[in-house]
Amino acid sequence: MNNTAKKVEAESKEQPKASLEVVKKDEKVVIEVPSLEKRIQKVEDLSMLIEKWRKLTETRRNLQTFSLGADGMGATVFLRDASGKEFKTSNTPVVSAVMDEIKTTLDEKIKEVEDQIKF
Repeated sequence: MNNTAKKVEAESKEQPKASLEVVKKDEKVVIEVPSLEKRIQKVEDLSMLIEKWRKLTETRRNLQTFSLGADGMGATVFLRDASGKEFKTSNTPVVSAVMDEIKTTLDEKIKEVEDQIKF
């Protein structure tokens, strides 16, 4: 190869090739409308989520109004399992810790439901 051919070949490798893009005008965007059955199902699902949110927020409000006695004997926690066994404590720090955990769990569940409510 001679020098001129090498130079032309080197220049052609260095230069980026131009590309052409074809843009179509008059393209129609098709928006699918869900069937009536799907829309009704979505409304029913939303109604269930709203009801769940209301119950959780009501429970959270009720828990906020609950107060522990200063004497250490003002509150008792009862737990009962499916077989009927019970656990009972009036220890204020335990009751307080249980209430704090319930509040935290309720707040998390409320946030989860709020994130699910979309339309």
